[in-house]
Order: sequence, then C-alpha cells, then structure tokens
Amino acid sequence: MNKTPPPGMAPDILVALHEAAAERFTRRQEPGWTGADERELDAWLQADPLHREVFESMARTRQLFGSLRQFRAEQQGSTPAMRPGAATASRRGWRRAVARGPVFASILLAAVLTLAGGGWYAWDNTARYSLDASTARGETRSVDLPDGSRIALNVDSVLRVRYYPRRREVALDRGEAFFEVKADAAWPFTVDSGRSQLKVVGTAFNVRVAPSRLVVKVSEGKVEVRPDRAAADAPVLLLGAQDGVSIDPVTARHVPVPASADGVDDWRSGQLRFKQRPLIEVAEEIARYLGRPVTLTGPELAGMPISAYFATAAPDAFVELLPDLVPVRVQRQPGGGWMISPR
Repeated sequence: MNKTPPPGMAPDILVALHEAAAERFTRRQEPGWTGADERELDAWLQADPLHREVFESMARTRQLFGSLRQFRAEQQGSTPAMRPGAATASRRGWRRAVARGPVFASILLAAVLTLAGGGWYAWDNTARYSLDASTARGETRSVDLPDGSRIALNVDSVLRVRYYPRRREVALDRGEAFFEVKADAAWPFTVDSGRSQLKVVGTAFNVRVAPSRLVVKVSEGKVEVRPDRAAADAPVLLLGAQDGVSIDPVTARHVPVPASADGVDDWRSGQLRFKQRPLIEVAEEIARYLGRPVTLTGPELAGMPISAYFATAAPDAFVELLPDLVPVRVQRQPGGGWMISPR
C-alpha cells in the first residue's frame, strides 16, 4: 500500500487538511448545523478528491473508535451505558484514550494510520483523466492529451490512457501508435503492451503490436524498455534516437532493429518502406491494412526478404505485385484475403 503524500505536500499541510476535515465532520454531528454549512462542506469536498477521501475516513475512524471503546470496556468487565451527553463525551474520547492506556492508544493509532493510508492509496490510484480509443480498418486517429502529449493511432488499434496524480499510464492492446510525450520528470509516462513496458520522460517514439512481435522505434529522446516487466532480473534496454527493438511477446526475447530517421513513423505518410523485411512480416502488415488474412502456404516463404514501397491505401494492389518482386504466386480468397504460395 502506498502511504506517500503527493509530491511537495509538507507534513504541516497534511495535518491541517486532516484537522479541517475533522472540524467539519464534528460540527456536522451537532444540532446547529445549517443548510449553508452543508453547502460550504459540499464545495470543500468538491475542491479536491483528497478532501473527500480524508473526510470519509473520519466516519470510518469514528466507527472503529467506537468498536475499540466497546472492546476496552468489555475487557474491564463493564459495558458503557447510553446517557445524556454521550455523543459529546464520545468526541472527547480520543484524548482520554491516549491518557488511559498506552496499549489502547497504540491500537487506536495503528487504526488511524491504516485508514489514512487507505485514503492516500485511493488518492494515488484514482485516475484524474481516462480515455479509451480505438480505430477500425482504414481509419487513423490523433489524440491530444491534457498534458500536451499527443498520440497518433494507426489502423485497427486499441489504446487505453489513464492519468494518475503521480504517473501517466497507457496500454496499447492492439495495433500501432506514435507517441509525442510532454516532458515531466516528476510525472513518468509508461506504455504497457503484453508483458513488456516502456518508460519515457519526454520523447517521440513508435510502438507496433503484431501477433509475432512488439516493435519499438525511437525518433528522438530516450525510452527505457523492459521486455518482461514482471521479471525482477530481466534486462532494461535504453533506446536513443534511431534505435529500435523487436520483442517476442511470448518469450520476451529481443533483438535490435534499425530505425532510420524517416522510417520510425512512416505509416503516417501513407507509405511504408520494406527493406529486406521477411515475407511473414510483410504479410502481417498487408493483412492489417487489408482487414483480411494473408496466408503463406509454405514455411520456406516466411524468411524470404522483401524490399519495396507499400501504399497503405492500396493493399490489394501490393499483393498483386508481389510475384514481380519474389518467386511466389498469389491467389485471392473468397472472403477477400490472399494466399501466397511458392512458384
């Protein structure tokens, strides 16, 4: 559980916040509470989610305190009777509890710290900004984020964005995205995909999620890549401008890949450049833009190198040209896909 206050919040401010919440909570239980008081309280609660977390913890703490008083009375062989002024006496119980016994005070203190920690945990893990974005076949999309960062989504992609008080998290579940991240060293930006994680401060990079691999290419800045973020002893790769890496999504094995300055996000121009790319990877790219399967009939075709330009708006035309590039035959399938076989 994370019990750390927000960055920059001094202990005296934290204490003042709890005192303000306790004062409002106590007055609300008294007969003189008015509608104006309730409106003022509501405005205070809405001013910051942390105000509400601390205020609501007061009710839980009071309930726990009552249970502890009951427990202590039973241990002493008596049960406190309800009497006039009991509510007022209960509010003074905190001070008396500390005076009457160090063991009971320790239990009470632990309970209060647990509840306060729960408030911090909830504050730190409540997203202040959320976005779920996706694109269909033939559709691209640009997303402007509230911190000034931008994401360009390629076709057939699924993305989730969550901004928390102390971190920015993105999950790329499918497809491809180009990120331009606004620098903020105190507010790290991570991208999760499968078992891998990328961490950046301020940079521009491209992430491609394919069935057989995760490909990261950096245009500028630096990106930390953890091929297997769950493994404590897994390597951490530091990529700089024009560096790239390909990661197996099953084994987390990784190999470097070239990332020329004009090839990191070439899909945004509508034209991809294949330079000695294996035919199996080219077939995956074609299938993504086509929205239909492109199947290789023989394993000997998988590694066949392809060098060509591919217009993303015309995947069928590119398939029809493949026999002019390499010794293969192509056949259109009834469902709109293609089969590629040796010639």
